[in-house]
Amino acid sequence: MRIVFVNLHGNEFLVKTLNKFIFKQSVAIKHKYILDYLLSRDDVEVCSYINQRGLSLSYTTRNRFLQSFRFLDHRVTMKKNDIPLKSITVLKSEDEIRHDDIVILYQLFGAQMDFKKRPDAFLAISQLHFTVNQAEVMKALDPDLMYNESNMQKRFIAFDEYFGWFKKQYLVIPFVFAERFKVIKPFADRQNKAVSVGTVTYPEYLVKYYGHNCLQPARKQVYDNAKELTPWVDCFNSDYLEDAKLSKSSKHDNKVTKVFKRLHDKLFVGQQKKYYSFDMVEKFNDYKMCVVGEEIIGLPGIGFVEGMACGCAYIGQTVGYYEDYGMKEGVHYIGYDGTLDDLKAKISYYQQPEHQQELETIAKTGCDFVRSHFNGKAAAETLLNNLLDAQRRWLAEHPETAK
Repeated sequence: MRIVFVNLHGNEFLVKTLNKFIFKQSVAIKHKYILDYLLSRDDVEVCSYINQRGLSLSYTTRNRFLQSFRFLDHRVTMKKNDIPLKSITVLKSEDEIRHDDIVILYQLFGAQMDFKKRPDAFLAISQLHFTVNQAEVMKALDPDLMYNESNMQKRFIAFDEYFGWFKKQYLVIPFVFAERFKVIKPFADRQNKAVSVGTVTYPEYLVKYYGHNCLQPARKQVYDNAKELTPWVDCFNSDYLEDAKLSKSSKHDNKVTKVFKRLHDKLFVGQQKKYYSFDMVEKFNDYKMCVVGEEIIGLPGIGFVEGMACGCAYIGQTVGYYEDYGMKEGVHYIGYDGTLDDLKAKISYYQQPEHQQELETIAKTGCDFVRSHFNGKAAAETLLNNLLDAQRRWLAEHPETAK
């Protein structure tokens, strides 16, 4: 079987991209486990279709001379990621995509969707780092399946406004913890309170639906009330606007000034150096409980899986996010209603000596569940099997036409 990615070398969710190496930026390769699993399978041929906008350092340009370096970009990136060139089949033309291929696109990278015509193959789109961008392009491509770490089809209040045309299968895949997240300190030796982590960001498109542009209001309320919460929570959240100040653009900026500001931001700001200065694994292991405020559009943060993998009892909102993964409140995690009062009340309850055994049981049960179900191999295998099942149905309904 063949799995075809588009511009694999420029997908920062699958590999560390060239610009991350050049500018020495922190990177979280969130779906690396998928690529690793596929490359480990002898029956899977991993392909990368490198299209006309495949230069990872400048997707926007269509300059033929600059784009002629896109194949070199691929080779250098694979080498730096320790991926043998022979393990990736490079496709240089749309016509090389076969009817029985599974083509995987990532919505966040619009350049991946630059096709002359829709590929005659099963097409799946990941909505990792959900955005409403590319909705019209996606509609034209008519994907056969979409997937994300939450079912945005039922979670995001404006999904129908942008993606109402999509009536096909929507998969929920779990967040996956990196192997470095593990239990290294006994539960009894940890601080008897919660640690709060995660970045607060502000995408403008939210204003239309929520009256504000804060994507993680649950994190922001902890961040804004850190001193008040000290008896219950130690806050290590990062506010992107405060911790990663970017150069403000102006309509009067010429092209040279704009390029300089972007370069300045890449080199000197926008990297949240303070937030990334501490070891997250050690931080989770210092506490019995953890809080990772959810996104208002319907997504938990990946930190909840990482904290649970480190043996923390996770505290999350009881809005159904975690049940989508098969978790149960009071068994795998501690539920609260999203208010500071209830957060303090729940932590206070479990801080009491008579509830310490109950707290440790939840932490262990949650840790065992995460390590069994949210590890890379298990999650990637489940995703591939789901894609293959959906593709089989698609092939039965879409016989190949003569070319």
